[in-house]
Amino acid sequence: AMDRDSRPPFRDDSVRGEHAYDPHASPTEMRRLSGGLAGLYTEPALALDFGTYRPRDVLTFPANKDRTWRLPTELDPVRLMHNAIRAEVTKFEALLFKLGDAKLSGWQIQCIKDWWVGHRDHVVNHHAMEDRTLHPYVRSRVHVPVEFQASHDQLACMVRTVNRAICNRHFTRASELVLVWHGYRTSLYPLLAEEEAILIPLTRAYFTPEEYGAKIGEILRSTPKLAMGSLLHHLQGGKEGAMGFLVRYGFEWTAWYSWAHAARTQYRENMESKLASLLVGAPVTRRHKDDLRILKTLKPLELNRRLMLSPMASADVSALVFSQMATGRWLLDVEWGFSQMDGVDTSRVVQAERERLIV
Repeated sequence: AMDRDSRPPFRDDSVRGEHAYDPHASPTEMRRLSGGLAGLYTEPALALDFGTYRPRDVLTFPANKDRTWRLPTELDPVRLMHNAIRAEVTKFEALLFKLGDAKLSGWQIQCIKDWWVGHRDHVVNHHAMEDRTLHPYVRSRVHVPVEFQASHDQLACMVRTVNRAICNRHFTRASELVLVWHGYRTSLYPLLAEEEAILIPLTRAYFTPEEYGAKIGEILRSTPKLAMGSLLHHLQGGKEGAMGFLVRYGFEWTAWYSWAHAARTQYRENMESKLASLLVGAPVTRRHKDDLRILKTLKPLELNRRLMLSPMASADVSALVFSQMATGRWLLDVEWGFSQMDGVDTSRVVQAERERLIV
């Protein structure tokens, strides 16, 4: 196996690669202990591995639909939904580092709080949709041995921790939120990777594009407006890309003019504009992507090296991150990031982090 120091660190656009060295257990053993889940190293499900993924009714619904698919997996709707969430988390973390240890004014603090509430509702609603609709739909045709509910529950604990840090405690500097936000991102990314690695191959094996598209259309019609706006905003291709996406999942092309364009605009005004305001140092409202180009200056920060380079289930990552933040040890995992924040008093940040984790 490749030595850790010789491996390039994972960045925001990273996907799974060859298994990282682990001194305590082999990747195969780690996957066995975690029920097949290994964070960013979770291997794609093999639909024809009937010993692991047992068909509910092999005669009625055989695992042979993958040949009917033309849409690349990069454009799978679940991956696109996840991309929107990843983009929000990544931009906000980069913004916190950029704001650094400077004292925030009242409007800036409120801006951070308002943005967080929008993102929090987006993530909570997305995982509720998966638990209520999408995952049971996939399991209706194939037995999936891994259970994502535990991962969702662990991430929910992290979301509540972030919520306490932002909404229920007093903060005056962005640096006070860095540790808890990096812990949240470190917990979120492996979960999204696990879901994509397991569910996307299975949906393509057991459902035709038409069947799956109808279910996705049903999900999109019940998606909250702000979450839908986030999805449309982060799609590639602008207006044409958004219209093509909607038509693919059963919407009339007029949907763009009747509600979809308004949803994307509302997202830009209520979410992206807040990030832009914090960057320029004054409240602004932006409706067009060209007016939000300043957000491109936010560069993704490296994911936590020690945890992301270990084949560990996302639920275990979340539990470990939470326990380390409670003791202050989490700083040891992210102190490299403070080099980007001039003048940060790390001892003060750690003490503030401990106080935030006290329920």
